[in-house]
Amino acid sequence: MTDPIAPSPYAAPPPAVPPKKSKAGKIVLIIAIVLFVLCGGIVGLFFAFRGKIVDVAYAEGNCVDSMPTSTTAQAVAPNPVPCDSSKAVGKILKVADGKTLADTDSVCGAVSGATSSVQITISGSTKLLCLGPK
Repeated sequence: MTDPIAPSPYAAPPPAVPPKKSKAGKIVLIIAIVLFVLCGGIVGLFFAFRGKIVDVAYAEGNCVDSMPTSTTAQAVAPNPVPCDSSKAVGKILKVADGKTLADTDSVCGAVSGATSSVQITISGSTKLLCLGPK
């Protein structure tokens, strides 16, 4: 007679324990997605406010590093600089949006201290800057 307690050699083996899945891949993927969204948001905000950044740089009272020295049209592209900089040679006395050099007399003629004007076009927007000495 066989012993009822002894396991049968033909009995099914115990079920295998499934290996634990690593969550490191999911965590790395989530971090990558969050970083991608944040970078995209920053770039989007930069492009959305790019025009405002230019408006602040070329605002009345700010200074520029160059200005025309004659009354004839010159190719001068002034860059905004701090007024206490040694590069500052002129001050923006008035900014007229949508105006060109043809409007200089009507726009800058009444501005006290204006000695020259410059037309700038940035991102498709034209501005006429009335400049005076620093």
